[in-house]
Amino acid sequence: MDLRRQGSYYFPAAGGLGFGLPGAVGVAMAQPDRPVVGVIGDGSANYGITALWTAAQHRVPLTIVLLRNGTYGALRWFGGLLGVPDAPGLDIPGLDFTRIAEGYGVRARHVGGAEELRAVLAERPDHPRLIQVDTALTTPS
Repeated sequence: MDLRRQGSYYFPAAGGLGFGLPGAVGVAMAQPDRPVVGVIGDGSANYGITALWTAAQHRVPLTIVLLRNGTYGALRWFGGLLGVPDAPGLDIPGLDFTRIAEGYGVRARHVGGAEELRAVLAERPDHPRLIQVDTALTTPS
């Protein structure tokens, strides 16, 4: 990703679970002539999934790349830092975000690898879309 242009990367100063999806919709609404790609984890997306409805209703030209690893990764990491490595409710296996997005009126697809993802990202949509990419479970270092 080329992030050299001013205003190319948005992130809340103190972090913020759930900021990414509604934040990406807001940026795309504010700058409709500029390509916007929101990269969101599956755990975080659950905090603000209804932002997909807003994107669909306003036909926001936006791409959401949803990284699905089946867990609330940030909360799992926080639990480890706080000495609660086995906190319940952190696994969210089997959620199909392509179907969830379609339920909100957003076109969606699952991609299986880097080349397919590159090809899909090369397209410039005139509507909101969600691209689900399955990933391995990782831990911040």
